[in-house]
Amino acid sequence: MQKNEPGLRACWVQIHLWLGLTLGVLGVLIGISGSLLVFDHDIDAIFNPQRYAVSGPQVALSYSAYAANAAQALEGRGRAAFVRLPEEAGMPVVVIVRGRGDGGGNFRVYIDPPTGRVLDTVPGGGFFGWLHSFHENLTLREYYGREIIGAVGIAMLISSLSGLYLWWPARGRWREALGFRRGLTATRNLHYVCGFYGFVVLATLSFTGIFIAYTEAGRTTVATFTSISPPARNIQAPAAPEVAKALPLDAAVDIAKALYPVETVWSVGLPNGPRGTYRVNLSEPGVPAMQPARGSVVFIDPYSGTVLRRIDASTRTGGDNFLALQRNLHSGERLGIIGRIVICIVGLLPLLFLITGITMWLKQRRVRAGVAIKAAARVAVPS
Repeated sequence: MQKNEPGLRACWVQIHLWLGLTLGVLGVLIGISGSLLVFDHDIDAIFNPQRYAVSGPQVALSYSAYAANAAQALEGRGRAAFVRLPEEAGMPVVVIVRGRGDGGGNFRVYIDPPTGRVLDTVPGGGFFGWLHSFHENLTLREYYGREIIGAVGIAMLISSLSGLYLWWPARGRWREALGFRRGLTATRNLHYVCGFYGFVVLATLSFTGIFIAYTEAGRTTVATFTSISPPARNIQAPAAPEVAKALPLDAAVDIAKALYPVETVWSVGLPNGPRGTYRVNLSEPGVPAMQPARGSVVFIDPYSGTVLRRIDASTRTGGDNFLALQRNLHSGERLGIIGRIVICIVGLLPLLFLITGITMWLKQRRVRAGVAIKAAARVAVPS
């Protein structure tokens, strides 16, 4: 086995090198965008303070009032599709408005919780709306952008694992390997040490990103080991009666709150299309919003008020929880402020690896070129 080790190592060196040189730039851009998205609200508030100039934390209006105010601010150019309540004190109510007609796009409307006053209206969600799209699909959703992101995730995972293999020290040299090694350049030491200490988080981000990018493949894979529930996007309401009046938004929310009286509503999705449903998202007491595995979701027929499906701790399978965990780990929502800081820092490591890796590669090429020139010179000079 030891005879094959040099050849195996050389093979992994080439794989590690060319993954970095080919897909490394995309990995850097995805990593940087992910680092920014970890603190998107905080950064956005610095550059756009008007969106967060709330007069108080109290949510004083009805859900339908927030939706109506947002639609009115756009002067009839769209209708409310999603209402999200403040995640914490000092945050606004955010209403996503879907533009009318083909190519109408979406608008993000920021609203003061106590008064319902519109603070700002942003086409497409602004910079961070664009950044979310870039991070998820390179803004190329119609051109396999999500699949490309998944391929980059696979490359980064292989790169992380191969980097760990190439870093792995010989027996008895562990203490030396855990820090800067004597005899190595600062560039090589940075590449090795940061690669080792960032390995677990970077590999986790790559792994979870693959599951998010290849949703159906991920579901199929998990379903081979354990049961999973049908996807929520397939839930549809029965065809609307010819003469029917839609259930008010607040009435739909009341139905959901009656089912889970101790939980807190944090967002509501409005029906989209003739068979769309109300979707009410709730969170458990003491648990931050936007954690799919830590709250309940209720789908309601907008005409009859019938509960079409409930998703909660009692109905989720182990497979459902595993799939939900991937997104929570990837976004850092499950890890608290320390975890989010770590993810933010690790998202910048691909840039460091690309710079140090190219520097090491170019230096190695110069050394080899110099050796080749010297060897040629020795052959040319008569003995």
